[in-house]
Amino acid sequence: MKFKLLVISLCCFIQLEHSAQLNNSLLVKSTDSTNFYIFINGFLQHLKPYHNIKITSYDESKLNLKIIIADSSNQSISKQIYFEKKDKETSSELTLIDSIYKFRFNGEVNIGVQPIDTSQLIIAYHTTKINYDSINPLITDSSFIKDSISVKQVYLGEKGCSNPIEDNSEIINLINEEIFSSNKIKTAKILIKESCLSVSDIIEIINLFEFDDQKLEIALDSYYNLYDIENFYKLKELLLLNSSIDKFEKFLNENKKLD
Repeated sequence: MKFKLLVISLCCFIQLEHSAQLNNSLLVKSTDSTNFYIFINGFLQHLKPYHNIKITSYDESKLNLKIIIADSSNQSISKQIYFEKKDKETSSELTLIDSIYKFRFNGEVNIGVQPIDTSQLIIAYHTTKINYDSINPLITDSSFIKDSISVKQVYLGEKGCSNPIEDNSEIINLINEEIFSSNKIKTAKILIKESCLSVSDIIEIINLFEFDDQKLEIALDSYYNLYDIENFYKLKELLLLNSSIDKFEKFLNENKKLD
């Protein structure tokens, strides 16, 4: 009887472990700091090309990866990646060999083992089309990109501030210069307060942070210096935890009542 119960318990445990949702990350970094776009399962994951990207919260066993190099080479790289276990980080790099970029795997470790890299662009995996003003003119694979984006429309709604900045690259660079997350958040909040930003700018800033509490703090703080303030609700899509989403919705509802 005891043996039978043990077998049943073991089978239940294996079934639960097998059915548990995966939670994996993919790190891609170019060795010569060349910028690139990442598409996963056909969806563009970020607004601007970057050289060091970490995709988090991927919950499927198979990942269809496409990388487009954002330079005159017009090169694209396609790979299929398989995850057999949860809470793993897969590291890879792009290396230029004989004028062609090669994709190389560096290994796999448990999430949290890798040291913090403050130069990374951290993005939670998503399957939504990205609003994008323009595409890098050097990229010829335009049909693939157009399937993954939606052209940004002229904003005619209520404005939280006037004269939004045209380029947020300096803000992104200043935040990335900070090593410690506490200083990173402090710098981000100061720069947000001093600037008139769009929701797309805030999304890029939020994606510099890995944890939900950090993302939520930046999102809520941006409300008071947001150009397209009616699009503020879109920031909720960047949050993963129900507790964070509840706090965001509570904040949004309270501020709607004050309007």
